Amino acid sequence: MKLLFKIVVFCLWGSIKLLSQGLTLNDSAYSTLPQKKSNLVISEGGLPDKVDLSMYVPTVINQGEYGTCVGVSSAYYLRTMLEAIRYNITDQDSIDALRFSPSFLYNSIKDPSDKNCSKGTEMALALEYMKNYGVVKFAKQGYPYCAPKQDVALDENSKILDYIRLFGLNDRQENIVTATQKALSENSPVLIAIQTTPSFDNLGFWSRLWVRFLRFFGFDTGDFGLWKPSKSKSLDGGHAVCVVGYDNAKFGGAFQVVNSWGDDWGDDGFFWIRYQDYSNYTKYAYQAYLPVENGEKALLSGTVSIKLANLRDTELPFLRQNPDLRSNITEQLVAYSIRDPQPTDTEYKFSINVDKQTYLYVLGANATQQNADKLFPVDSISPIIGSNTKVILPSEEQVYALNAITGTEYWLFLFSENELKIDSCITQINARKGSFTQRVQAVFDSTLVDFKQVDYKTKKIGFELKGKHEGTIVPLLVKLKHVRKRGLR
Repeated sequence: MKLLFKIVVFCLWGSIKLLSQGLTLNDSAYSTLPQKKSNLVISEGGLPDKVDLSMYVPTVINQGEYGTCVGVSSAYYLRTMLEAIRYNITDQDSIDALRFSPSFLYNSIKDPSDKNCSKGTEMALALEYMKNYGVVKFAKQGYPYCAPKQDVALDENSKILDYIRLFGLNDRQENIVTATQKALSENSPVLIAIQTTPSFDNLGFWSRLWVRFLRFFGFDTGDFGLWKPSKSKSLDGGHAVCVVGYDNAKFGGAFQVVNSWGDDWGDDGFFWIRYQDYSNYTKYAYQAYLPVENGEKALLSGTVSIKLANLRDTELPFLRQNPDLRSNITEQLVAYSIRDPQPTDTEYKFSINVDKQTYLYVLGANATQQNADKLFPVDSISPIIGSNTKVILPSEEQVYALNAITGTEYWLFLFSENELKIDSCITQINARKGSFTQRVQAVFDSTLVDFKQVDYKTKKIGFELKGKHEGTIVPLLVKLKHVRKRGLR
């Protein structure tokens, strides 16, 4: 009996792993990042009841005693999955051949005093590094590997295009859940920071062994793999993990997450967290985007509906204007005009649909004024819009309104493949002479897709790109006649 006890103790001791975390929380840095605009508004068909991206996950890795969860979750999981999703690769060996190095990324951003890779780091630093420089493949630098930052030639294609936060620190539960679901529905894994509790350890090796034992004898273990954070009353440190799916029916609605503690932890390295717990224990969430590859069409179509704010479903009648090739270049940007004159103080909302990820910018101008204004993005909102997405501008609660200055008004919608330094562009537009359309064309020049290469629609305000085209920005300009409201002098 003593011998058996010693063997059991030895097995217990031998199976105990030093499982680290390593996330440094920085609320201030997170709050200053641009936030996704399309987090509250869904594609026309609504969100699916479930999304599963787990088939794109590389072999689950164990970070061991190192504080490298940020490197693992961002480079190894997020970046590798984006690559596998782009090429629709689901074979495990083929995905593993794509893997990116968590060690390289962690070593590149860690504190110089962190000699043992134990101090952890911030998620935004990892994303910013991948945006600016990229990351090497796992085959070139495996795991674990703890060393000072190395000067390595990085493949330009390993960069991410951009990243954004999905919600704010004080957002409501439904907003947090919907924002994460929307990102996943765009075939994008979500990088999150969770505040763990001691109950996280309940998904460890021995729990898994016990579940296997129960299953062997036919017992129900239906909630295995579900993290129940509220079972603990205290908090542990922050941990970086990657969300790879959701299911509205499972556990009453839950997200599926891949961890970095090996495949003998949780459900083969994964765990589920109910929506309520997710909103309570998730501190940060990020979505990342890849740049458009050569030959890949970034944007195929987009539509804009201009509606009266007090009549939510009433779209304003419009006219399609065909530019006269013999006319002054001024009018070659004008694609649409609102049919009826619009009085001062009229309030509007814009409903915009895109089929592929794009950067969206909206400018407003009056023909009698020199300066153009930026209507979108504002208030720390990101200009990037996810694929198959509808956004309401300025928001569900806010409206645009015509001020007291009458005359011809312009609303310019710019759908861009790349991020624009829009504030600098507006400064240049305002500094030039000429009409608003002339100044816009002069500033954006060859980056605008020529109107002859754009199929502007007639039954709706919108466009479609077919075949080859030059330029990276599709302009969609709407003009209207602004008249004085009756009773005003």
